[in-house]
Amino acid sequence: MKIINKTRYAILGVLLAGPTSGYEIKSLMGRSTVYFWRESDSTIYPMLKVLTREGKVLPETVYVGKKKKEVFSITESGRREFKAWLDSPTGSETPRNEFLLKLFFVTDRQEIFRLFRERLDKMEGIHEEYKKIEERLEGIADFSQKAVRLKALRYGMALLESEIQWLNEEIR
Repeated sequence: MKIINKTRYAILGVLLAGPTSGYEIKSLMGRSTVYFWRESDSTIYPMLKVLTREGKVLPETVYVGKKKKEVFSITESGRREFKAWLDSPTGSETPRNEFLLKLFFVTDRQEIFRLFRERLDKMEGIHEEYKKIEERLEGIADFSQKAVRLKALRYGMALLESEIQWLNEEIR
């Protein structure tokens, strides 16, 4: 079975909202999907080229003042592919979690405690960020994706809260 690079769907999903430059895609992902789906310049820009070649996105050069930038729009073919992906079963996922990798190999009790403490601090910080994002989303009056974005955010918050509770119990 052919493995498909899911970066394409992250980009097509962003483009559903309207024409966007590669920089704007990266910026939007850095404020939203980065918490559960991380993409970098080295994956976004090459994938935009692939999607252009395949006819899934259409590039257009626009001028903002004297500056030229390339803006991408999703094509009907891109919309169909995105919809087919959205309708398909979610594949198996193997998360990459450095904390769990270290925990798997650690043997020293002090080091285990340090790992737990470090992870707890990190998870509490992320949870605070999520609360701020939730407040911002709640404050947006007219946003068609508001309800579903809040559901995604609250799913992430529930996972964090569960991990924070587990870490606190382990530290005690």
